[in-house]
Amino acid sequence: MEESAIAAIQRQQIEIAIGELLLTSDFYMRQSTVERLRHLISHADHTLDINKFSEMAQEELRELNLLPAN
Repeated sequence: MEESAIAAIQRQQIEIAIGELLLTSDFYMRQSTVERLRHLISHADHTLDINKFSEMAQEELRELNLLPAN
C-alpha cells in the first residue's frame, strides 16, 4: 500500500524526534522524547512504511523496542 501524505509527515516527525533523542544526554529529556516517540508511533497512520525510515532511525527505534527486530 502506498504511504499517505499524513504518514509521510508523521514519519518526518518521528525522524526529528529521534534526532532530538540522539542530541540530548539529559535523562529526563530522553525519557520525554521516548514517550513522544511511543505516542507518535502508536497513533501513526496505518500506511506508515517503516522501511522508509533512515537506517539510523530504524536502529534507534529497534534499540528502544519500538520496532520489531529484523
